[in-house]
Amino acid sequence: MTETFIELTEDEFDQRFPLVSNHLNSHAGWAIGDGPGCLFETYGEELAFVRGQDVRFVWTLIDGDDGDMYLVGGFHHVNRIGYLISSKPIPKGACIQVHLPMPTVENEP
Repeated sequence: MTETFIELTEDEFDQRFPLVSNHLNSHAGWAIGDGPGCLFETYGEELAFVRGQDVRFVWTLIDGDDGDMYLVGGFHHVNRIGYLISSKPIPKGACIQVHLPMPTVENEP
């Protein structure tokens, strides 16, 4: 089966895949507005919780080789920063990526 590659903006992702709050860590990152954080750690109890989820609801925040970050559907290990869990599944046959450009810092003379 061939997967369809889909690149979403962060706003499109937020609209299509609402996130589940991290109920294990009251100081978790990736807060939506004034709400609780949604980012799950890559170790311990939080990782165990993520591994217990259906992979179609799991997203991996990855540090890209280009200095930017990416959110990719599924459970990944390489360059992972953390995990998110959505309340809606990734469609079957879809490979979804969200490019999260990082601000550049200009060197001062």
